[in-house]
Amino acid sequence: MENQATKAEFRAKLLELAKEVSTSPGVYIMKDTGGLPLYVGKAKNLKNRLVTYFQIGPHESPRTEMMVLNVEKFEVILTETEPEALILECNLIKKFKPKFNVRLKDDKAYPYLKIAVGEAFPRIEWTRRAPKDGARYFGPFPSAGAARQVMQLLNETLRLRDCSDNTFRHRSRPCILFQMDRCTAPCVGRISAADYRDSIQQAVSILEGHGEKFIQSLRKGMEDAASREEFEEAAFYRDQLRNLEVVTSTQVVDEAGTERNRDVIGIARKGADAHGAILQIRKGLLESVRHYHLQNTDPTLPDHELLFEFLAQHYLALTKKEGDEASIPKDVLLPSVPDDPDLLERMMGFSIRVPETPSEEQLIQVARVNAESALEQNLKKVAGHSARALEEVQRKLHLQKLPQRIECFDISNNHGQDAVASQVVFIDGAPDKNLYRRYKIKTVEGSNDFAMMKEVLGRRFSHKDEPLPDLVVVDGGKGQLSQATSILEELSVQGVGVVGLAKARVKRDFKSAEVESSMERIFIPNRKNPVSLLPHTEAYKLLTHVRDEAHRFAIAYHRQLRSKTLLQK
Repeated sequence: MENQATKAEFRAKLLELAKEVSTSPGVYIMKDTGGLPLYVGKAKNLKNRLVTYFQIGPHESPRTEMMVLNVEKFEVILTETEPEALILECNLIKKFKPKFNVRLKDDKAYPYLKIAVGEAFPRIEWTRRAPKDGARYFGPFPSAGAARQVMQLLNETLRLRDCSDNTFRHRSRPCILFQMDRCTAPCVGRISAADYRDSIQQAVSILEGHGEKFIQSLRKGMEDAASREEFEEAAFYRDQLRNLEVVTSTQVVDEAGTERNRDVIGIARKGADAHGAILQIRKGLLESVRHYHLQNTDPTLPDHELLFEFLAQHYLALTKKEGDEASIPKDVLLPSVPDDPDLLERMMGFSIRVPETPSEEQLIQVARVNAESALEQNLKKVAGHSARALEEVQRKLHLQKLPQRIECFDISNNHGQDAVASQVVFIDGAPDKNLYRRYKIKTVEGSNDFAMMKEVLGRRFSHKDEPLPDLVVVDGGKGQLSQATSILEELSVQGVGVVGLAKARVKRDFKSAEVESSMERIFIPNRKNPVSLLPHTEAYKLLTHVRDEAHRFAIAYHRQLRSKTLLQK
């Protein structure tokens, strides 16, 4: 209560300071106790804007309220005009990278597929550059994996060569891919240049979006696999279809004859993650697709405000950096009207429009498809586990509910010295590092992992204000599991699943020529034999990821303490 009263008093002081600020346009910088910028904003009237932050009562946006609670002081920079304030705001965001600002991360190196159509026996190549050298370029793809998947699919289906030019020139006999019927061996003349070119033209046609029969065969493969309940195979076909959709959708962007220079914006959002894609159309033809990841996005931020941040940061940086009028479009097509469009048009020198015709709606759809696919790929890199993995864990471990919040604990020590423990938290299958905790063992002397685990779990679950996990994973076998279940019973914690995850065990026999290894073993309360998971399953990948992350975090803290101990000696 005293802490809340102190915060309220300090907020009132900041409010009084805000009332003394000038009513001029300018930029304000919110700073924390260490003087680091938390947020940079612009305002037409600085006084009015700052007063709204520190008025009594919580903000509608939890993110804004959290930012205000951490503000120690603020600074203001006056400008002559609001456009000047916008330029200064973007420069300061780029300089300080504040924690609570939406920041643009330019993903310039998205991959393409290249086909040097002028060569006699071209191959499909993976590249991150698309110069004007006479070759055909398809993309960009949302990830390197997506590009390689499509390349492999076309190579295997059409039996195209995938060897380097140097290898191709110096081969005297077919390689193993020819024997496997996955290549036509043009390197040694097993196929004519005309027939090989027909195969390459099929690949070009598919990448242009004209491979209807090919697409139908993939879709049929997906449906057949799903009907057989072979979901991993069905997911493989689904990913192939989606990757092809991304690259082929851009091929329909053609406004030839219009001589129009325009950009088309697509935005995709999921929770606190957002991604923007820009189709750059020059002289009526699609020239490139640019991708931008929007960092620190507030889920409660309206779309029109997010669009404003995106446009301001992108085009102001473009004008300043490139200084080339040809790189600036004449008009920008948006899915919806952004915040303060008049200011943006005055600053950027182009018109802002929303779709008015079916063809413009199609352009927005293409941009959206590219943004959604790139966002999905980015989330996969961060998370790596789907809802299906959670469902599989629930089914295999006989849990009462879906394990949306998983906590894992691990112990690390050197014969009892510098003993520490880690707690990692996965939310919806993804690690949430803001919730990670580390513990220094206080009550246990010597090397007693069981007692250490009991201490750590006791400290964790004695905090009643922390939300309970759906599943607790302890690194170890029956002993560690027994400690975990007993401490939860002592603290009357109910509705939480507990399992012990033991590493694979090597079966040694010096008389045998082979060394056998058991699978990862999962121990469940009131069950004698452990549950074994096959390595290719989603449940296995998720649980071992959780365990390995806890182990990594514990080891890092242990090494940190051990280094300090050695320095003090």
